[in-house]
Amino acid sequence: MRRPDTQREAGYVPGRKALVVRVVLRSTLLTALLAGGLAVSLVTGTPASAQTSLEQALVTKINASRAVYGLRALPVRSGLTYRAHQHSLAMASKRQLFHSDLSNVCCYRSVGENVGYATTLYRVHRALMTSPGHRANLLATRWDSIGVGVVQSGGYVWVTEIFRDTA
Repeated sequence: MRRPDTQREAGYVPGRKALVVRVVLRSTLLTALLAGGLAVSLVTGTPASAQTSLEQALVTKINASRAVYGLRALPVRSGLTYRAHQHSLAMASKRQLFHSDLSNVCCYRSVGENVGYATTLYRVHRALMTSPGHRANLLATRWDSIGVGVVQSGGYVWVTEIFRDTA
């Protein structure tokens, strides 16, 4: 008599325990694949999503600072975020602070930029808020959108904030 190749051929119907094990294995595999994708995105410097968690945290700090002064929160625009992230990546790779070419930003009446780096996100934001020119950008009423790029490299957090007025 031939031996069945699989449990199904032998007439085995998976029970609840076997089904749970398969679901757990599939979800573990999916989690591993997603984590691998995130690891690749961190190596290449491209955000896995439109905005990284550090970028979200900085936007929260910026909008909280604006709220203290009675200013409205700035909505995040993915195109500005992408451009800001790429510039932060460029600064981190050169280990040098410099401004980007804002002439390529689309569709604006005015545009501004803050760049900085420090050992923590808090320190970067505090430094920008204590600098008169950077603070003026952060608290300007004319801006209607923002993009923030944050890259961690070499023990530092490299930041680019792009502000835009499209009206």
